Amino acid sequence: MNKVFPKGENGCIAAGPKVLPGGEGDVPHSLPHFLMAHCGDPASWIYSDQKCDGTNNCGDCSDELSPVTVCPPCGPGWWRCPSTVFRYCGCIPRHLCRDHVQHCSDWSDEYACPGP
Repeated sequence: MNKVFPKGENGCIAAGPKVLPGGEGDVPHSLPHFLMAHCGDPASWIYSDQKCDGTNNCGDCSDELSPVTVCPPCGPGWWRCPSTVFRYCGCIPRHLCRDHVQHCSDWSDEYACPGP
């Protein structure tokens, strides 16, 4: 995200690796619009390839969840659940299932997910 850098766990920046330093509304005018996607806060943006990638790049999950974004259902390597991990939004990677650590608020990653 390129307006505010939300803090994740341990004070780390929550956005993805393509974050560029930027101020409020600092959208690069040299980039074509199809390469950028706005977050829930219209002044914040990410690169288009960060949308629907399963990772919370905007900091508010607007790049993964509706009404801002319509993403396809979780892919075969993902489990749909309300995530407790700030990095993920509506799906978690299946390799996190059945690892004796809660990643879904309903614990479905430990009791319902078939695993990797």
